[in-house]
Amino acid sequence: MTLRSETSKTHFQWQFNWKILLFVLFFLPVTVSLAFWQLDRADEKRNLLETYKDRETAGPVALTTIKKTYPDEIGESKRPDYVRVKIKGQYDNKSTLLLDNRVRNGRPGYDVISPFKASGGQWILVNRGWIAADLDRRILPEISQISDETSLVGYLYRSPGKQIMLGDDPWVKGESRIVIQSMDPELISRKLEIPFYDFSLRLDAKEPGAFTTGWFVVNVQPGKHTGYAFQWAALAVALIILAIFANSNLGDVISSRRS
Repeated sequence: MTLRSETSKTHFQWQFNWKILLFVLFFLPVTVSLAFWQLDRADEKRNLLETYKDRETAGPVALTTIKKTYPDEIGESKRPDYVRVKIKGQYDNKSTLLLDNRVRNGRPGYDVISPFKASGGQWILVNRGWIAADLDRRILPEISQISDETSLVGYLYRSPGKQIMLGDDPWVKGESRIVIQSMDPELISRKLEIPFYDFSLRLDAKEPGAFTTGWFVVNVQPGKHTGYAFQWAALAVALIILAIFANSNLGDVISSRRS
């Protein structure tokens, strides 16, 4: 007589765990949206880098032609970011601005921002580059003054987002040096009562009055944003797997198949 043992198979069934299910339903849309947001940021940074590369090699144009070439109403994609321009006029040495919290090679310092009046009457803020801060923050660096009419070359720049403010700027009109925390031409226009151009000019290294120039086009490279997107997507997949295992007997089904 032959003995026959039959192994009963375990069938898949849902066994809802409402706490886990609510947890997943709440966080899954968050992780998915963050993944897509990081992908959008990667595309945005990639476009910025391409725009900068294309415009970096182009010859400088007169500032007076910018409004005609890049009118305000044509949208963000055609803004004059990183367009190289040339301008002739004079530095205004009465109120030099020191943009605080600029760190280079691990050393704190300032970006030196000087008002500049073009010969045609247009005012623009010129970022002359970085200068180291004293260990005693109460001691401000001495800034060389340029009184003669001069010609400058650089590229136009405007911060793409609102900058973080660590405190109120001590605005006193007429002081030789004013420490600021936000490079906002509109705000500076109100404080100094001067109608500045919407974009600042980042000075080329060999131009008159330049300090340590060279700025990062983007703080985070597109590849990093793509990596962050992958991490959020992986977390979303993990949440889905958690929901399935916690709300069913899938673990038992897999164990029975293996046995």
